[in-house]
Amino acid sequence: MVAAVRGRIVPGLDGDGQRGVVTASLSNDNSMLALALEESVDYYPRSRLFFKGKGRINPLPNLRHSAPCTALKREPFAVDTMKPIDLNTPGNYAEALAKAAMTEEPHALAMWLAGEDEGAVEGPFGKWYLYFAERLMDMAPNPAEGFASQPTQSVAAPTIGRNDLCPCGSGKKFKKCHIGNEGAAAWRLGSPTQEIKMEAVARLIHMMPMEALESVPVEKCSSMVRTEILNVFHAAGRLEEATTMLKTVLEGKRSDPNLLYDYWIARYAEWLVELDRAKEAESFLMDEYDNPNKVKQWQVAQKLAAFYIDQGDPDSAETWIETSLEGDEENPFTHYLKGLMYHTLSQYEPAVEAYEQAIRYGDRFRKQEQEYMVRLVEEALLLAKEQKPLDGEDEGA
Repeated sequence: MVAAVRGRIVPGLDGDGQRGVVTASLSNDNSMLALALEESVDYYPRSRLFFKGKGRINPLPNLRHSAPCTALKREPFAVDTMKPIDLNTPGNYAEALAKAAMTEEPHALAMWLAGEDEGAVEGPFGKWYLYFAERLMDMAPNPAEGFASQPTQSVAAPTIGRNDLCPCGSGKKFKKCHIGNEGAAAWRLGSPTQEIKMEAVARLIHMMPMEALESVPVEKCSSMVRTEILNVFHAAGRLEEATTMLKTVLEGKRSDPNLLYDYWIARYAEWLVELDRAKEAESFLMDEYDNPNKVKQWQVAQKLAAFYIDQGDPDSAETWIETSLEGDEENPFTHYLKGLMYHTLSQYEPAVEAYEQAIRYGDRFRKQEQEYMVRLVEEALLLAKEQKPLDGEDEGA
C-alpha cells in the first residue's frame, strides 16, 4: 500500500553526521503498523546509542593522536589500500573493535590498520601498529560474555628511542621533536566511549556467522544487545525466534535509556500479525495502553490506529486516531493515518483534509525522515484529490 521506512537507526558516530552500521532502508510494505512504528525512531544523524541527541560525540578527545592514525581522514567502511585507518574517526574505532573481536592474530589486525601495507607494518612505525592491534584485541567485545568488554592496560606502549622517528608523525627524530614534552602530543590509544563500544557490538553482531551468533549466551546480554541479535534473526527469516526474544526484552525492566520502547512495542505487534496472531497483538497493544511503561498513551494509541487500519476496522481506527490526537494534536503522522483511514473508505474529501493537515505540520517530522514522509503524504494527497485508491489497492479486489 505504501512505502515504509524500515529499520532501526543508530547514532552518527562517524564524526560527520553520518549514520552508523545499522541503518534504515526503504521497502514496500502493506503494513500501517510497520509504518507507524517508524514514528518512534529519531532520525537525527543509530543511534541512535541511539536517540534524542545521545550518541553525538566529538571524536578527537576520545583517542589521542598517533602517527599510524592521523595520516588520513577516512569514511567508516573505506578499505583503500596503502592508507592507514584513522582511529580518530569514531566509526573507524568501532569497526576496529569489531574486527579485533574476530581476529586471533595481532599481526593481521595490524595489517588492516596499516591499510594492508606490509612495508608500513615492517617499517619504523610497525611496533605502533602492533601495539594498537593488541590494545584493540584487549578491549574488544566478547560474545561469550554477552559482548561485554573489560578494557585493561595489559599491553604496554612501545618505548621510544632518541633516534626513533617521533610517533607524532612529523618525520623528525624523537630527540628533535617531542622528547621531554611527550604530554604535548600523546599517542596512546584512549579507551572508547560507551557509544563507540555499543556501535562496535552492533557491527560485530552483524558480522558474525549465524552459527556463532546462536551460541551467544543471551541471558548475559543487555536489552540493547538482544535487539541487535533479534534484528539479525528477523532478517534471516527466523521470525518466531526474533519475536520470542523481543518479548523477553519488553517483559523486562525497560531500564535501558538508549532503547525506544514504543518502537519495539510496535514492532512486536507487527511481528505477531505476521505470525497470524492478530488477536494476541491486539491484546498486547491494549495492555500497553492501559499500563504504559516507558511510553506515552497517545503513542500506543497511534499504534492501535495503525493496527486497526491494517485489520480493516476503520471504526476502531478512528477511535484511536482521535485518542492519539488528544495527546498530540499536531502530530503529522497521526494526521497521515487519519487520511489513510478515510482514503481506504473512499471518503476522499476528509482524506484530503487530513493529508493537508499532515503536510501543514510536516516540519515536525524528524529531520532525516521529513523529505521522505512529506513526499509520501503528498503522493497520497494527489491520489485522494483525483479520487483514486491508494497504490496497491484494487477496487475489484
